Amino acid sequence: MTEPFEALKREVDLLGRLLGEAIKAVSGERFYALVEEVRQMAKARRRGEEVAEALVRRIQSLSPEEAEALVRAFTQYFHLVNLAEERHRVRVNRLRAEAETLEAPRPESFLALVKALKDRGLSYEEVVAHLSSLTLYLTFTAHPTETRRRTLRHHLEALQEELEEGGQERLFARVILLYATEEIRKMRPTVEDEIKGGLYYLPTTLWQAVPKAVGALEEAVERVYGKRPSLPPFVRFRSWIGGDRDGNPHVTPEVTRFAGEYARKVAREKLLQELDRLIRDLSLSEERVPAPREVREEGEGVERFLGEPYRRFFLRLAQRLSEANTQDLLRRVEKARRGLWRLPTVVRIHLDPLRTRLLAFGLELVPLDLREESGRLLEAVAELFRAGGVHPNVLSLSPEAQEALFTQELFSPRPLAPVGYEPEGEALKVALGALKAWRDRGAHVVSMTHHPRDLLAVFLLAREVGLYRVGEGVPFDVVPLFETLKDLEGAPEGVRRLLENPVFLAHVRARGGLEVMIGYSDSNKDAGFLAANLALYEAQEAIAQVGREKGVPVYFFHGRGTSTARGGGPAGRAIAGLPPGSVGKRIRLTEQGEALADRYSHPELALRHLEQLLFHFAQAALGDGQPPLPGWRDALKEAAFESVRRYRSLLEAEGFFEFFEAFTPIRELSELPIASRPVYRHGRVRDVRDLRAIPWVMAWTQVRVILPGWYGLSALEALPLSLLQEMYRAWPFFATTLESAAMALAKADLGVARLYLRLVPEPLHPFFFRIEEEYQKTVALLEAIFQAPLLHNQRTLARQIELRNPYVDPINFVQVELLKRYRLSQDEALKRGLMLSLLGVAAGLRNAG
Repeated sequence: MTEPFEALKREVDLLGRLLGEAIKAVSGERFYALVEEVRQMAKARRRGEEVAEALVRRIQSLSPEEAEALVRAFTQYFHLVNLAEERHRVRVNRLRAEAETLEAPRPESFLALVKALKDRGLSYEEVVAHLSSLTLYLTFTAHPTETRRRTLRHHLEALQEELEEGGQERLFARVILLYATEEIRKMRPTVEDEIKGGLYYLPTTLWQAVPKAVGALEEAVERVYGKRPSLPPFVRFRSWIGGDRDGNPHVTPEVTRFAGEYARKVAREKLLQELDRLIRDLSLSEERVPAPREVREEGEGVERFLGEPYRRFFLRLAQRLSEANTQDLLRRVEKARRGLWRLPTVVRIHLDPLRTRLLAFGLELVPLDLREESGRLLEAVAELFRAGGVHPNVLSLSPEAQEALFTQELFSPRPLAPVGYEPEGEALKVALGALKAWRDRGAHVVSMTHHPRDLLAVFLLAREVGLYRVGEGVPFDVVPLFETLKDLEGAPEGVRRLLENPVFLAHVRARGGLEVMIGYSDSNKDAGFLAANLALYEAQEAIAQVGREKGVPVYFFHGRGTSTARGGGPAGRAIAGLPPGSVGKRIRLTEQGEALADRYSHPELALRHLEQLLFHFAQAALGDGQPPLPGWRDALKEAAFESVRRYRSLLEAEGFFEFFEAFTPIRELSELPIASRPVYRHGRVRDVRDLRAIPWVMAWTQVRVILPGWYGLSALEALPLSLLQEMYRAWPFFATTLESAAMALAKADLGVARLYLRLVPEPLHPFFFRIEEEYQKTVALLEAIFQAPLLHNQRTLARQIELRNPYVDPINFVQVELLKRYRLSQDEALKRGLMLSLLGVAAGLRNAG
């Protein structure tokens, strides 16, 4: 593998040199000298030389303009390094794919999957049935650190092409354009901006990758079994961007309508391109390849292409596109596929990609989920009951009484509000407006679900707009979201009560199962890393068991973040670590932040990611994994209990919140125009509990501590080391949990973090020393369990961290100085440099929030 690494080194050196030349051309020799001076000092510090204080003094001497420009230069370097690394991964993927044989399939590949299924004794028919039954939903959500302008993405994509072509002059011109482009908008991004940015990879790399993935899976089945099946796509997509109202006042019904219209517009443009390609390519002569009547009839009325029925067929389809729906299009494409049954290669190469795209994306591109907090839904329903004269104050009733009243009411199709009633409260106005504006429906997620009445509230609102049917429920999934430790512990009983409610049970039976969302973010913030992971594991086990007892399939929606603290890291391995028997035929995962670029910036990287996900999902869905030994679970529960105590004793200590606000840029995250969603749930507070999970993790990542990804894990020290080593070797969940923590610990750098103590009043410094001691203890414990370094099985990541640290460090040095100045002066001129530093650290570390 020497050759690909040499190519990576050459490209990094080339791009770094060109960036230096671009800095000279745009910003002058003097500024270039400053960048080089700071870069060399940062590298010297990493080599152990005593230059930290000199570097601090040099940064302190910078003007705001110089500080901002310095951050921009190092951030641009990361964009270029990320690009080179992505190209390196593509090259390595190609080499490994070429070396794959049936006897030695590539790890986590389609071929390895099909071979594993055959080794388990599945016949060809059983494998085809199993693979055809699986659906992996990837759900795109907005994230504050993935706010790169589409203009920046355009330049990076163009650089990708120019690196392929090898023209130095064009390459240099593009690097200049990249360096001279504003990285961020001058205004806070609107939800509309987030919609356009968040869905970027769907009509680009994923549009290319999904048909290739299906074709590669079919080919793998053929190589193992000797017969090629025709498989549906195993992946579908959803979006929250424009439908997630929980805590975001900017997500209005108008925005929800825009999200659907924008997605449809993009899908229509892509499908028209597909149809144009088929019109060009399928020039089959009627004399040589006679077409059946159903194909000829579809092309009637078309004046062009006489004697070429397939061109006429697809031209007519393009003309009708605005009137069609996805099912109509699929039926018509099937006619063309049947007509060409004698030419299977033509069907596979030219028609199957269109069929796959229609099944995976359709005319909708991506159905939209709605999400709202349960309290807001109850507030909206309370107004309906008042307006209908049924109850003056539903909110005064107990949850049980509310459930009984809601259930009784839902046996009738009659809406509560009188004809012509105009909502008085904002909660009802927005809830009904969103349901009316919601065209291509995904699911309706209810955050902070505590009781069946929270989900029944959605049914009552849906009834007001004609979407509820007695005995059937609503035409979309209504999904409980369990987030905090307490909610996760109560989730199995909550699901049992839901499935004992006659209205809700009729709904899930009509829908074919119950989707349950579990939140990795709030549970971590609430209970700490170890306890949250164990609570999520046990909740899934118990909820799946309730579903089996009630005869209702349960499908889990994993609200995983980008950071390992929020369930991030290698998603395929995370699926392998889920409880045996909890993974059904359908699974959902969230996708957001820097992970989008990491996974989907290139069609081949997107394909590889989908391949790894299916490798683990398809095997987990068989449900035949072995549960952990009883003694292991008991031991881990004991350690988790102690880990919660350690974690909460830190967070609840007097003065901790003041330390956190001074030490990290959390206040600045709330003020800077980095995302549409507010950082705090209910305005400024003095408590961690009312802080959103993403900024909580993001703030700790910026200061290079990444505390939510590991703090409290040292509680495992109470267990015998030999037991921990045995659990690590034989329990996939435990191994995944420890390796996720190892990633966070390896990316952390307490030496850089110490710089931020300059921002903290001295009486609060002991909090840092406490964190530092816990860090050292946790690193030593994990290395003892692994009997190896932290990243012993993640060497690529270890190399990336080593290469990147000298370039991330200067951004942290500048960030500390800018925070210090900004807090003293509130000078608006410093805001831009600060925001660039936040995005620069995120670009350098990845998995930032």
